Amino acid sequence: MVKANRAHVMIRHKAFECIGCQLCAETAPDYFFMNEDGMAILVNGEKRGVFHHAKGLALDREALENAAEGCPVDIIRVDKT
Repeated sequence: MVKANRAHVMIRHKAFECIGCQLCAETAPDYFFMNEDGMAILVNGEKRGVFHHAKGLALDREALENAAEGCPVDIIRVDKT
C-alpha cells in the first residue's frame, strides 16, 4: 500500500482556459503569476495533457484551495499527493 505524502499537495491548472482575473496570483502568489499576456501561469508547472501540474506545500493548502474555489472558470484543482 502506498501512503499519501501529507507534506505536499498536487496543484493542477488548465492554463489555456484562463481569463486573466488575477485571483489565483493574488491569493497564492507563491504558486501563480500573471504572464506578459495577462494570463495566470502555475509556477514550475509541468504540462501533462490539458493541465499543468506542480507540487505545493500542505501548509499552503488553504490559500491554494481559496484560489481554486474563487476561480471564476474553475480551472484549478488541489489534491493530496
